[in-house]
Amino acid sequence: MVLVIPLLSLALVPTVDGAAVAASKLEPVHHRWSRSEAMDPNGLYTLDWYVDQKDIVFTATANTRGFMGLGFSHRSERMAGSDLVLVWVDDRTGKPNVLDCHGSKDNHHVPVQDDTQNYHIESGFQNLTHTSVTFRRALETCDPHDVIIGTDTMKILWSYGDRDPVAGSLKGHGKNRGARSIHFLGPMFRRPADALQRDDLRQWDVTVKNVSIDASMDTLYWCKILKAPTLREKHHIIGYEALLTKERYEREVVHHMTLFECSINSYPGSDPNSWDVWVKSSGAVCNSNLLTPRDWESCITPVATWGVGASGQFLPEHIGIPIGGDKGAPKYYMLEVHYDNPRAKRVLDHSGFRLHYTRHVRKHDAGIMISGVSVSDTHMIPPGQKLYRNVGICGPSCTGAVFPAEGINIVSAALHSHVAGRKMALRHVRDGKELPRVVEDDNYSHNFQQIRQLENETNVLPGDYLITDCAYETVGRRRPTLGGYSTKQEMCLSFITYYPKIELAGCYSMTPVKEFFETFGVFQFYAMNMTDVENLFLYNGNFLDLLPTTVFPNFAPGGDEDILYRESILNRLIISDPVEFHDRTFLSHLNQLPWSEPLFTRRVEQSILTGKHMTFCRVSSASLSVASEIFKYPAFDTFVKEPSQCPYHLFMELANHASTATVRTMSSTKLLILALVLVLYRRLHSRTAAFHH
Repeated sequence: MVLVIPLLSLALVPTVDGAAVAASKLEPVHHRWSRSEAMDPNGLYTLDWYVDQKDIVFTATANTRGFMGLGFSHRSERMAGSDLVLVWVDDRTGKPNVLDCHGSKDNHHVPVQDDTQNYHIESGFQNLTHTSVTFRRALETCDPHDVIIGTDTMKILWSYGDRDPVAGSLKGHGKNRGARSIHFLGPMFRRPADALQRDDLRQWDVTVKNVSIDASMDTLYWCKILKAPTLREKHHIIGYEALLTKERYEREVVHHMTLFECSINSYPGSDPNSWDVWVKSSGAVCNSNLLTPRDWESCITPVATWGVGASGQFLPEHIGIPIGGDKGAPKYYMLEVHYDNPRAKRVLDHSGFRLHYTRHVRKHDAGIMISGVSVSDTHMIPPGQKLYRNVGICGPSCTGAVFPAEGINIVSAALHSHVAGRKMALRHVRDGKELPRVVEDDNYSHNFQQIRQLENETNVLPGDYLITDCAYETVGRRRPTLGGYSTKQEMCLSFITYYPKIELAGCYSMTPVKEFFETFGVFQFYAMNMTDVENLFLYNGNFLDLLPTTVFPNFAPGGDEDILYRESILNRLIISDPVEFHDRTFLSHLNQLPWSEPLFTRRVEQSILTGKHMTFCRVSSASLSVASEIFKYPAFDTFVKEPSQCPYHLFMELANHASTATVRTMSSTKLLILALVLVLYRRLHSRTAAFHH
C-alpha cells in the first residue's frame, strides 16, 4: 500500500538504511527551477523542471517506492506513439535509473525501450514513502521516437506504480495514471512571496449568483453588474484566480469568463441610481436587445480573463491594474460568463473571479486589451480543411493614434479560439519586418487556454502591427464554420496584458463586407444594396461587442447545428446578382462551393488573407474617437524561426505541412534530396544505436 504523507511533513524520515533525509532533498531548490506542477489532482506526483541551455532538467517526485512514468505527446492521451520515460530507484542498491521508451502501436499499454538512451540520470533517492529522481534530456534529441520540447502546448501522460520495473518486462505498470496539458517553456506566474504575510493584500470575489443552466441551452452568455469596493486611494490588482462552483462539472460547462470595467462617466445621461439597481439584480443575457440595458455597452475594458484549462495570473512586481481612487475611477464592473453545455446538463452556477489587490501601488499601471478577428459571420472557415488560416489585424490607425510615443510593453497573452483551432500566434510587425512572435502555439488546444507570461516583455510602438493568426481544422465538417459565440462557431482572439495602461479596450479587424461577398462572386442582394448590407453587419449585427446577441438552444442529438445557420445573417440575404446564383441565400451558395478542390480553397484563403482588412479601435473614453480604416494586408519580411538541426524532424515538418504553398512550390529534386537525407539519417542512427547497445 502506498502511504499518503504530505511532503511538508517529511522533515526527518528514516530511510531504508536508517539514515535521515532532510526535507530539502525532497523539495527542489526553488531559485534554480523555472517551473513546478502537480501531475495528479491530489499532489501525489509533482514535476519540477528548468532549462539548462539546450537541455531540460526534470525532477519527478511521487508518493511511491516504485516507478514514475512520463509521456510526451502533441495531442493524444494514449501511450501509443508517445515519447515515454520511466524512472525509479532500485530497492536493493539505492541506485536511480532512467529508461527511454516509446508507446507501442501494437500494444497500447506496453512501453517499448528505445534503441538510443537520450535521458540521463543526475541524482535520485527514496525513503519509506517517496521517490525523487532528477534527470535530463536535450530539448531536441534528433531521435524519431522523442518529441521536441518547445513552446507548443504538450500533452503530458503521467503514471506511477508501487514496484520497480521487472528486468526484461515493462508490463503491468501505471495503474495510477492520467494526462494533462502543459506549456513547458516560459516562466511561471508566481504569487508574491510575502502575500500570505501581508495584511494589506485584500480579496474581492466577483461572481454570478445562481445562474440556472437548463438542459435545453447549448450556449449562454450571462452578464452581472458588480460594484467595486469603496477605495479612497488608488489600489492595484496584482493577480486573479478563477472561482468555479464545483470542479465536478464547471470545467465542462464554464467555457470562459471576462471581467470588464464600465466607463459610465464617458456616457452622458447614464443614471447612477440605475447601476445600483442592476448590482442587486441577478444579471441578464449579455447584449440582448430585450433584456440588457443599453448603458452596459460602456463595459468594454477587460480587467481579468479566464479560459477553460487556465488558472488566472499574478502580475510581475512592477505592474498592477488600477482599481479605486479618484472620481474618474470605475465604480462598476461587468462579469461575463460563457456557458458551453453540449451535453445538455442542468447546472446552478455561481462562478467568477477572486481578485487580489493592494494599497501599495506599483511602478506602472497595467491594462488588458483584446485583439484579433471581429466576431462576425464574415469570419468563415470552409469545411473539410486540414489547415485554413485567418487573421485579425491591429494596425497603425489604432497603434499610431492611441499608443504612447514609447509604446506599450506586453507582459503576457492568452490565445482564444474554439474547437476547430489548431495553431495560433500573436505576431508583431514593424517597418516592413516581422519581429519574433509574441506568443505562438503550433499545437493549440481549446481545452487549455492558460495565459502565457512572456520570458521577455515585448515593446510595441506606435505604427506597429499586431496580428492574431489562427489556423483551423475542419476535416470532419460538411458545411462552413462561421464566426460566432457558440463553441461550434469560431473565434480568433488574443487577450493581451500590458503597461502603461491606455484608453484602449480592443483592436480588431474583419474583411470589408463588400470584398467578402465579392470573393465568392456575389455582387447584389434583393431589397438591400451593398451599403445597407454593410450597415447590417457593422451596426445592427453589433458584431464588435464581444458579447452574444442570443441564447442558442441545445442541438438535437447527433450534432444538428441547423439553428446556427438559420439564425445567421448570411441565411437572410438572397442573391440577385449574378443571375446564375439568384434566389439562393448566400449561406446556401457557400454550401455549394467546391471546397474539396484544394486550388479553389487556397485561392479563397489567400484572397481573404492578403486582401483588404477593415480595422476597428475600441477606446474606453468617449472623448477619444478613432475612425475605422480599410487597408491592404501589410507587406513584410516574415520572421523565420531557427530551423531544426535534425534531418528527420525537418523532413517530418515538411511532410506534415505538405498542403502548404511552401512544399508545393519545392522542386521534386529538393524533395528527393530530403528523402535521401532521411534514409541516410535513419541508417546512421540505427548503426549508432547498435554500437551503443
